[in-house]
Amino acid sequence: MSVNGLSSVGNLMVSVSVARGESLSGLGQFALTLSLYVLVIGLVRTAVTEAVLAARTAPARCTIRQGARRAAAVAVAAGVITAATGAVLGSPYLTVAGLALPGLVAYDYVKAISIGVGRTRVAWAQECAWLGLTVLSVGTVLVADAPPVMIFVGWAASGAVLGIVVARWQRYGMLPRWGLDRRDSRVAASFAGQFLVTAGSAQLALSALAATAGVAVVGALGAARTVFGPVTLLTTTLSALIVPYLAQSRADTPRARLRAAGAAVALTVGVLLPLVIVVCLLPDEVGRAVLGDNWQAARPLLPLLSVEALLEPIALVAFAGHRVQSAGARALAIGVLLGPLRIATIVAGGVLFGAAGAAGALAVLALLSAACWWLSYRRLNATPADSR
Repeated sequence: MSVNGLSSVGNLMVSVSVARGESLSGLGQFALTLSLYVLVIGLVRTAVTEAVLAARTAPARCTIRQGARRAAAVAVAAGVITAATGAVLGSPYLTVAGLALPGLVAYDYVKAISIGVGRTRVAWAQECAWLGLTVLSVGTVLVADAPPVMIFVGWAASGAVLGIVVARWQRYGMLPRWGLDRRDSRVAASFAGQFLVTAGSAQLALSALAATAGVAVVGALGAARTVFGPVTLLTTTLSALIVPYLAQSRADTPRARLRAAGAAVALTVGVLLPLVIVVCLLPDEVGRAVLGDNWQAARPLLPLLSVEALLEPIALVAFAGHRVQSAGARALAIGVLLGPLRIATIVAGGVLFGAAGAAGALAVLALLSAACWWLSYRRLNATPADSR
């Protein structure tokens, strides 16, 4: 939980610093780039890292090394595509991210493996070092009055260098090589596809929105979400506690499991609600101090995004309940239903009504997602009497 918290603090610092000095179009490029970074990291975790952790019964260094080389192969391919796209579109954010992706993927791989095998001090040291370098980069750019893109350059470069250094220190080796037979490759592709239609659909929707409605729309959404940064940080931190909490009631009766999930929802929403209200009532002076001129584009979107912020924990708790009860097929079916719908709805809202339409689509989708996950979880825990 502390590792996730440190990572979120660093990302929030970079987002706020870029949002204050960047134009709306530039902020859209930054938000899109950050989304693609999250997409690639999630893809590697799902297709490679989690497979390594699930396959071993004891720390097997050869398996971890092979996984590191597969992660590097995916990272290099994604990095080349991202950097080339950035060069064609003239986006320095995409170009820098593409060049840094191999190191950033190495960083995340080492961190996830370290936590998975119990070497948490390695992950803790990584995050402390990256946060310190991020603070140094932000401070240097602000003092030197350099362009905001240099903040992103400092963040990405320091993370990439740390990733390569720590990977070599742990003797993982990061030379790209896939090295899986046809069957294992199909399994990896299956999990990657599952990620893309479920959790990754949010990032794909943002990319589709930028391609259809323009990066300025993405920039307005990114500015508003930057203001919600503390809410997102708290949600991410609390999410680390939900699965262990629900797991305690795994052997209980269905009604007891539902009560535990309901208590988790009530606690999470109760903690987030005051902070969401504060964000929605933020004075213009504070908003301009955080976002600069982009505050005017972000201000009208806050009420709609507050709906998403408060409904997200409901879906998060219900999804965690599916994981605890090993209801993978049911969870995949819901993801396949919601993923394409999310992309289509957000794109349609953005094209027809701009940033307000995209934010409204996010609110509607949050409601639909919470309803789907919670109704499914109730059916999963239905007693025979309830079924009748």
